[in-house]
Amino acid sequence: MKTLTSILAMGLALFSQVSAAEPPKPAKPSVTLTVKRHLIDSERDQGFRSKSHEKTITLRVDIQNATSSTIEGAVLSGDALVTRSIDEHDKVVKEKLGTLKVPTMKPNEKLTLDFGEIKLSEVEWKHRKFEETLEEWKVVCKNGETELGQNLSNARYTTLEKEVVPKEPHPNRPDGPRPGKFRKFAR
Repeated sequence: MKTLTSILAMGLALFSQVSAAEPPKPAKPSVTLTVKRHLIDSERDQGFRSKSHEKTITLRVDIQNATSSTIEGAVLSGDALVTRSIDEHDKVVKEKLGTLKVPTMKPNEKLTLDFGEIKLSEVEWKHRKFEETLEEWKVVCKNGETELGQNLSNARYTTLEKEVVPKEPHPNRPDGPRPGKFRKFAR
């Protein structure tokens, strides 16, 4: 009888250790986000020596309440990784998209919102072209400090975020173009 009791005790102890070792499952997000880029405005200009193209892009967010309760006070925030032409080189910079208050959402309700505004430009000379592009983005929906859901454009966001150029100016150089860097043409 003692051996049977000791075997059951060891089995129970082993079972409790195995079940405790399993990591807890992540909580299901309260909202689902689907994000796509959307062109708002576009302008073209053709000069004597160059062509330019300016466009304004926003992120169109489809947000759906995946719970059976009403969600109030939610806020969208996010970042965009944009390739900009800085000092005659293309560099990835991180830009804040701002915040947007989400209207009250009933259970299983779906909303479509335009979020953020990104201005991109393209300049083309005879032998050179600079084109700014929206590379990746991250959009997060929070209610206070609680994250309700998020959307990454793809897994490349995390690797590209490491290549981001810092916003601080170079300590040995003032902001703006360097003197004498661009030729001035006599007219």
